[in-house]
Amino acid sequence: MPLLKFWKSERDEVLKMNLETIVKMAGDGHLKDGSETSIEFRQFLSEVEGEKLAEYATYCIENAFTNSGQILQDVINEIGRRLGFKAENGRYQGVRNDIGFDGIWNADGFDLVIEVKTTDAYTIKLDVIAAYRNKLVEAGRVRKDSPILLVIGRNDTQSLEAQVRGSMHAWSMRIIGVDALIKLMEVNLTTSSEEVTEKIHTILQPIEYTRIDKIVDVIFTAAEDKQNEVDELEEGELVEKSESQPQDRTPNEILQERKDNLIRKLSDLKNCQLVKRKHSLYADQADTTHAVIAISKQYQRSETFYWYAYHNDPQRKFLGEAKEGFMVFGMTDTDYGFAIPYSLLEQHWNELYSTTKKNGKEYKHIFIYKAASGYSLRVGKVGTEVDLSKYKI
Repeated sequence: MPLLKFWKSERDEVLKMNLETIVKMAGDGHLKDGSETSIEFRQFLSEVEGEKLAEYATYCIENAFTNSGQILQDVINEIGRRLGFKAENGRYQGVRNDIGFDGIWNADGFDLVIEVKTTDAYTIKLDVIAAYRNKLVEAGRVRKDSPILLVIGRNDTQSLEAQVRGSMHAWSMRIIGVDALIKLMEVNLTTSSEEVTEKIHTILQPIEYTRIDKIVDVIFTAAEDKQNEVDELEEGELVEKSESQPQDRTPNEILQERKDNLIRKLSDLKNCQLVKRKHSLYADQADTTHAVIAISKQYQRSETFYWYAYHNDPQRKFLGEAKEGFMVFGMTDTDYGFAIPYSLLEQHWNELYSTTKKNGKEYKHIFIYKAASGYSLRVGKVGTEVDLSKYKI
């Protein structure tokens, strides 16, 4: 059975398989440039979560098997996409009259030429890699003076570092270990801030490290973004705070379980695979369908309701960038939720209660009420209720 067909019908079974078996299931099982195996395998990688990409990269480094280097190359390029780059896969093997490169990563304003190695045990010919980069410049495929990023599997790269420092390429090449690249991906996937992504892109470029402000900026911005998420959670729970009633936070494991369940349901409904791009932000490979997921506990006052924050940036902005967008509201006490179209929320944007934080960022308050007749979205300023039965997933 072809990989993608089996992946669609038996997702959990495929995720249990080792990487070598997965590749053999794709096409005819032979990984070659332009082959059906390559196309299917790369499509599969685009649909798995970041945690599996990290697992696959580690497997390639720790195990010697056929095509491990080529497979790692594909995995690294997919990690590049999770870092917010537009990534072009390179060739597995060089051929005459074609430019050899492992990947090209593009972000606004700059390109990176990627070279992937499982180990630096053998001498890496820096001049050859630089020549490939120069040919890409001549062909108009990357900008002039585009830097080269060497992605190395093993952590012991002292000899390669000395080789780069002592060469004419010292200011156009940088080295990063696969483990460190994975950590950057994990940071990017757990933040909702585009500023964090931009700063990650900055430190992957050749910069002068005598002064380390740019590295500190990445850490600070990521920490600030995480604190904003905590602040938003506390804001949402103001409705249940009182001197006599302590707060009862929902464990992160339950929140993530609900998110995973809802994104699978929406993926099945839209017949596409939605994968995490940022914190709670999901998209398909074609970038035509976007989804944002928010989870709320149940609140009891005179009525039973659920509360959510709907942010102008990044949530509303992210949904508006796609052909089709859904704000998915889930509940901690149910295994279902509601996938509300972006267009519907836009109709009521100005009618929703809002809060503007000290940093100038605005978010709307979403209240979903539960009654015997079902669930409804209440638009506070005009007292309108929208029946949510047809949006249930």
